[in-house]
Amino acid sequence: MYEIIIFVLILSFLVTIHELGHYLLARKNKIIIKEFGLGYPPRLLKLFTFQGTVFSLNAIPFGGFVKLDGEDGPEEGEQELLDQKKTKPAAKDKSKGWGPFFEKSMSARLQTLAAGAFFNFIFGILVFSLVYIITGVPQELGNQARIYELSENSPAKMAGMLPNTNIIALYSDQDEQWVQVSSVAQVQEYVAHHLGEDIKVKATNPCHNTVCPDDYQEFSVYLRRETERPESEGAIGVVFTDMIIEQAPWYVALIKGPYYAIKDALGLSISILQALGKLIVDLIKGQSVSTDVAGPVGIVQQIQTHGYFDGGFLKIITFAALLSINLAVMNMLPIPALDGGRVFFILLEKLFPKEKIEKIANWANYVGFFILILLMIVVSVNDVLRLF
Repeated sequence: MYEIIIFVLILSFLVTIHELGHYLLARKNKIIIKEFGLGYPPRLLKLFTFQGTVFSLNAIPFGGFVKLDGEDGPEEGEQELLDQKKTKPAAKDKSKGWGPFFEKSMSARLQTLAAGAFFNFIFGILVFSLVYIITGVPQELGNQARIYELSENSPAKMAGMLPNTNIIALYSDQDEQWVQVSSVAQVQEYVAHHLGEDIKVKATNPCHNTVCPDDYQEFSVYLRRETERPESEGAIGVVFTDMIIEQAPWYVALIKGPYYAIKDALGLSISILQALGKLIVDLIKGQSVSTDVAGPVGIVQQIQTHGYFDGGFLKIITFAALLSINLAVMNMLPIPALDGGRVFFILLEKLFPKEKIEKIANWANYVGFFILILLMIVVSVNDVLRLF
């Protein structure tokens, strides 16, 4: 139960960061802000009013919003006033440049819309940097087949193999000779040619950072065929790594930490887009949704299964950073109803009249919202079905 509470608190915090980005850039660009809501309506409580903006607490958690004046274009009556302004000499601006969203320049509107995702992305990088500075920075291993972790009930785990060890040689009765290996690619190539066999594996005793002892152990391991193993696992059920975390002087960590944080954030963004692309292809082909794709129910289930919140504060904030970058990437997709879709339509104003784009965008937002809800239902139903 505590996993659900922590997840809701994290998601609410990340959405608040997202909306804070919109709020701050709207103020920078002098856009009138009607309301900053924590949670989604109905409203429970008006907290306070600050410089004309109502700050409210709403009933539905893990959400939030910033309501900008004129964010959906001018309403009836407002358009007439705008047309009149165009035919009259410009009057002195008594409000010192403050106005509705639709009156602002393209640059101001783009900045305001993109700020939410930008704040989420930066938050993820800052957290990754902090974690690296505290725990140590990555150190490349070079040519080593280092085991990072083993899946439960996998052949490697059942054989007694350990994490933080190097696979150094493989033996098959079919070949009748030991084959020396010094990289993950060599191990994978060997395994691919011996699926369905029992082989012997030589692995070092646990290593210390980049240095491994000369002594080793032998293990008998079965190489599972694709039909004999879970979708997300390999033939022997181990995860390899080409890096280890090594403590570094604070001045080195302050430089390397952010470097690897940015690298991780960009790599994660690419992985998210690849997973989304696979989801779309699977839905078009009528195939079942991949286990790599999950909604809130599936995420909480994964948290409970793998104990993500049992590892203390660092694990919790790392999860928050991962989720924050996920939100940033998803929100900037060029899909109507998302910030990325609205950015796309604003960019189209370079090619087409603004008034026509606004009309098309309003209809597209309704359609996009329907598609997003449908996608959420599909993913959530898939999550629930996995529970049984």
